[in-house]
Amino acid sequence: MESLDYLLTDIANTHLNIETLSPRMSDALDFHDVAVWSVKAALAAAFDAGTKAGCSAQQSAVIPCPASTTIDSRTPLLISKGQPLLPGKMYLRLYHGRTDPEQEMDDWGFDGPTFGPFLSYVHTYCSTFRLHGDYDREMWLDTHDDMIKWDCCFYGDMEVFIARTGDKA
Repeated sequence: MESLDYLLTDIANTHLNIETLSPRMSDALDFHDVAVWSVKAALAAAFDAGTKAGCSAQQSAVIPCPASTTIDSRTPLLISKGQPLLPGKMYLRLYHGRTDPEQEMDDWGFDGPTFGPFLSYVHTYCSTFRLHGDYDREMWLDTHDDMIKWDCCFYGDMEVFIARTGDKA
């Protein structure tokens, strides 16, 4: 069984109480009634695994991220890579990424996510960034030493900017 199969089976077992994803040719064993919140939790776990895999693919030395410190990367203010940005709106982008905060940077690191659009940006005591979108959407970014921490990665730089025509995340 490949590692993806193990991962998906683990998610199905943990969140849906399904012990295997292999067909067993029995309705009683192959069809399951599950609660929508369990499906949501399983999808969120799969999304988080994909996000971490993407971060891992960009760095060769990856440290594991304890589940208790995982930040909710499913914020509606996270813009998908390559998505066009709305001209005239404010966005924030992270740069100089690494997965280990102790890593000595010999190069640029990896580019981080883009968030927005925002109505305002608040920086509190040089330690917390509050980003306010429309419809009461809000997100927070915390720091770790002199870096911004987001979804088990650490970024040395950020840019707050107004998007121009043709800009993409």
